[in-house]
Amino acid sequence: MKKILPVVFLTMSLVGCHFLGLTKDKYNLQDKCEKQSEDWSKSYQRKYPSDKISYEYHYNKKLNKCFMLVNYEKSQLKSLKSITENKIYGSFLSKKESKTMICNVLEQKCKTEQEWNSLIDPYMTE
Repeated sequence: MKKILPVVFLTMSLVGCHFLGLTKDKYNLQDKCEKQSEDWSKSYQRKYPSDKISYEYHYNKKLNKCFMLVNYEKSQLKSLKSITENKIYGSFLSKKESKTMICNVLEQKCKTEQEWNSLIDPYMTE
């Protein structure tokens, strides 16, 4: 019985250390995503000071990528960007007066803002 206790303690210690390492990495990646998103936003605003934007960011651990949902207020365009890849994953624009419509995420087309939200959800919530 005396030999089992140190083995159990050692095993639990290693599991705990591994878990703490994963948790620390997870928060580091989220922090990095936040910083990259802030940097991108500041850079964009310096380049286009009259085009106000708002954004949300999310580190998607399943895809291991940092995503931003950017709202361009002047044009009423929404864009899903991967900051990690510097790639636009999708766009949404609907102007009733001109009937111009853009609604896509990668190769998938959509027709409504509700469909757009459903398509971007896996990128912004996982």
